[in-house]
Amino acid sequence: ANNSHDILAPATTRGAPQRRMHAVASAAARLAPPPRSSRLCSSAAVRFAPRRCRLSPGRAERASNKNAAEEITSAKLSLLVDDLRAASGDANGVDLTDEDRSEVDSILAVIESLCPSNNRAKAHVDGTLAGTSWDLIYTDSVGNSSGKIGPFVGKVRQVFKPSDDPNGGPGTYTNVVELFGGLLAIKLDAAAEVTGRGGGVGSDASDALKVTFVDTSVWVLGAEVFRRPFPEGRSGTWVMKHVSDELRVLRTNQGNVFALGRSSDS
Repeated sequence: ANNSHDILAPATTRGAPQRRMHAVASAAARLAPPPRSSRLCSSAAVRFAPRRCRLSPGRAERASNKNAAEEITSAKLSLLVDDLRAASGDANGVDLTDEDRSEVDSILAVIESLCPSNNRAKAHVDGTLAGTSWDLIYTDSVGNSSGKIGPFVGKVRQVFKPSDDPNGGPGTYTNVVELFGGLLAIKLDAAAEVTGRGGGVGSDASDALKVTFVDTSVWVLGAEVFRRPFPEGRSGTWVMKHVSDELRVLRTNQGNVFALGRSSDS
C-alpha cells in the first residue's frame, strides 16, 4: 500500500514503527511555537483587553461623601441666593437701611465661604463666561453702576461678549443700566484681565481682576445716540469672592460689593 495512506489510516491498522512516528510528529506539533502573527494577536488581546476598575471600599466611600457634600452645598447655596434676593429688595439694594445692609452682609459672608473655585478670576477671561449675562441683585455702591440715575433706579445687567464678537473676545463685557423698561439704556464697555495676588497681570492663581474701562454710550429706543471713550488707562480692580453657575460676588478697589445672579435667559 502507498505509505501516504498509512499516515491517514486508523491507528489500529498501523504497525509499531508507524505509531512511534505518529507520536513523535504529534509531540513536535504540540511543542512547536505558534506562528508569529498568532503570538502578536494574543499579546495585543491581553494588552488591550478591557479592565475592570473597582474602587476600594474606602475610596468609594470618600467619593460618595464628596458627591453628597457637593449636593448639600449646591442646595444650601440656592437657599442663600433666595435669601439674598429677598433681603436686597427690588432696587438693587440702594434703598436699604443700615440694619437691612447688615443682614445682607451676613448672607454674603456665608455665600463667600461656599465658593467652589480657587481660580475665581480666571473664568472671566478664559471664555467660560463668554455669551452669558448677569443681573445685579445687590450693591452698596451709590454710583451709576448701582443703577441709580438721579431719582430713578434702573435694572443693571452685566453681559459678557461672545468669543466670536468682532468687538469683544474673552474678558470683554458691557455693563447695561436700563430705565423705563429699556426705553433708555446707558452702557459701559470694559475689558478684564487676571492680575496675580503677588505677581503681575496674567497670573492664573488669583482671585483678582484688573478692569480697564473702554467707553460709555447712551441708547434711546435701541439706537445709539452718544458715545464717549474713557481716558486711556482708566481702570479699577475686582476681587472675586464667589463664582458659581448661579452667582458671582465681587468687591472693588473702592470698597463696594456687587452680587450678580445669572440671568434666566443666559
